[in-house]
Amino acid sequence: MARSPVKPASAEISYELYVELLDELLNPIEHSLDLNVRYELYLSKLVYLENLLEQCFRSVNGQNKSANGSFSQADLHTIQGAISSTHEFMRETILEALELRLSRIGFQRQSI
Repeated sequence: MARSPVKPASAEISYELYVELLDELLNPIEHSLDLNVRYELYLSKLVYLENLLEQCFRSVNGQNKSANGSFSQADLHTIQGAISSTHEFMRETILEALELRLSRIGFQRQSI
């Protein structure tokens, strides 16, 4: 799972789209997907969240009122939490991939 270089998009994200996607942003990606697909989806999700965080920050601090004045301080904290949980979901996906590959070569994880 090599990290692919991803450049953030500069397009504005509407507040309405953020509200519509909020549940998806806070939850893990479907576990039944292939590990590589899940990893790439988490990368894309992180790019979207980072762009959203920047836009929300600008809106909350008055730098972007005309485009998206609907973001609040609570939204900023929600997006930060989504980024944190997505990092954890991504970490779990990487560990799952490592365990799968190690089990294929006969390595068994021992409980401590």
